[in-house]
Amino acid sequence: GPRARRGSRPSAAAATRATRAKAVAAGPSSGDARVDAGTTPRVPVLGAAEVHARLAERVHPKARDTYAAFYSSWAGCITTDPAAMVVPFDDHMVHRGHGVFDTAHVCDGRCHLLDAHLARFDRSMKSAKLKPPAGQSLGSMRDTILATIAASGLRDAQVRYYAGAGPGGFALSHDECVDSTFYVTVVKGRAAPDPNEGVSVVTSDVPIKPPKFATVKSVNYLPNAMVVADAHERGADYGVWMTERGFVGEGPSMNLAIVEDGVFVTPPTDDVLAGCTVRRAMELITRADGADGALAHLGVRDARHEDITIQRAKSADEAMLIGSVIWCQPIVSWDGEEVGTGRAKGRAGPCALALHEALLADFRDDESELVDVPYA
Repeated sequence: GPRARRGSRPSAAAATRATRAKAVAAGPSSGDARVDAGTTPRVPVLGAAEVHARLAERVHPKARDTYAAFYSSWAGCITTDPAAMVVPFDDHMVHRGHGVFDTAHVCDGRCHLLDAHLARFDRSMKSAKLKPPAGQSLGSMRDTILATIAASGLRDAQVRYYAGAGPGGFALSHDECVDSTFYVTVVKGRAAPDPNEGVSVVTSDVPIKPPKFATVKSVNYLPNAMVVADAHERGADYGVWMTERGFVGEGPSMNLAIVEDGVFVTPPTDDVLAGCTVRRAMELITRADGADGALAHLGVRDARHEDITIQRAKSADEAMLIGSVIWCQPIVSWDGEEVGTGRAKGRAGPCALALHEALLADFRDDESELVDVPYA
């Protein structure tokens, strides 16, 4: 059967369930009206100050340890208090999913590939018919992202930023929205999984998003979450979508690629999200026409977009997942079958491992792709 998932995930999930159970067992916050067993508790009606106090009480340890800074265009400020990292419930991004987002990473106080991610963010906003909040532009949003990172004080972090249709009601049309919104959150960076372990994948039964939506980085991630849940239930690390045309698509938050006969191949971006990390990987591979490429020493000097059948992927020399959180992770098992050829069969292959290291080096050292954060 499929390779069992690594032990860290079940223990982390168990810890989360335990934390939630303790919160439920602890019952309502102090000051709640107590009632006899068997009767319906009275829900208190509170003012803003009391609500804020309760939110402060409910900040969980993960938030205190991980969430470092947050900007809200609606509030017009940055906060470092996790209890204040909230958005209006009537923002259409919340209840209608009318919003988009993107991410970037900070390493040693510098933001990597920020402008490439912002360009995709801008394309996503236009596809979703979203505009910056009044008085803002893509340039000012970039400045706000960097200011929020600076306020966090973190020198190794992930920054996530969101554009929403904004608050104003609960209808479908964003015409009712008072103003669009922009949010930025900065969280502690986390290490990528060890690529030497490799990952297991399964072909997902969850339908892929139609191309119009698959190519936009929207907040509508229910299908993505279901792909992950389905994979975990089947004992795998990740699920892989098939496109509506019957070819290999992408993972839930990463692109897929293979190495075959000395060529790096990844699906075209007509019906999957155009990943910034996989694009950077292709640039590193084809540097100086491949002569100085990241995989030249392994005989791989070309990188292409091509349709990939599932049979082709499973029989390739190597298969891998590529994304900004995982960098490059070798696929060692697919639907319970070992992936790869030769010494890479069922194991982390040399191309995936070398590409992982090349991406990490680029993340740390490529001055052309790094933006300084204006810390005080």
